[in-house]
Amino acid sequence: MSPFIILPLVAGILWLVHAALGATGHRAYRYSRWILFGGLAATALVFFLGGIQASKSVPPEWKNDSLAGVFEGVLVLETLLVMLALAMLEVVRLGVTQTIEDARYRAASQPSDPANSL
Repeated sequence: MSPFIILPLVAGILWLVHAALGATGHRAYRYSRWILFGGLAATALVFFLGGIQASKSVPPEWKNDSLAGVFEGVLVLETLLVMLALAMLEVVRLGVTQTIEDARYRAASQPSDPANSL
């Protein structure tokens, strides 16, 4: 399979695991965030350094016609876009979760109505 398909697919699956850990309140939620977003940042850095190495390894007579490092550069851009998309998903998930928790807190803190109790 192409890395252009595998990277977003694996990142999406890892984000779903991360979101499930957050929804259940598991302690590993904090670590999964660092693994997911830190891993994507490290992947982008590795692709970037690979592109630099590829462009340096081209013989001087091929420099004008070489596309060395372009594939790695595209992978860097894809990785950064996937990281941006997952960060936006995370913000939406946190906003929804916070809204639900606030509504539950407000409902629990309101005094019960003695006229409606049996």
